[in-house]
Amino acid sequence: MLNIATPSLSPAEWQDVKATLSAVADCGCGEPAAAGSLRSHIRHAVDVLIGPKKGALTEVPVHLRSVRDFLCESGRTRRLAERHVPMLARQGFSRAQIEALALLGA
Repeated sequence: MLNIATPSLSPAEWQDVKATLSAVADCGCGEPAAAGSLRSHIRHAVDVLIGPKKGALTEVPVHLRSVRDFLCESGRTRRLAERHVPMLARQGFSRAQIEALALLGA
């Protein structure tokens, strides 16, 4: 677990954090297999044989990839992934919102 105090956010800021976490909830950590790759062919063959995986990961929207990368790295290292903070700030997240994302999503 991350050692972060609960940030002080307005209800609207908490709503933004919640909406962002919901948007990336099923994206997982890692890129999906590239079309035409061996991994993609194997996944397709397995899906044909036993059916698609229930609850399969969804592709993350382009504008949320930095959020996913931040959450994945923060979760792996159990530290705030500082190298992703500037990109999140450019997307309009305050430092408190970034800490809330890490606290709830990592």
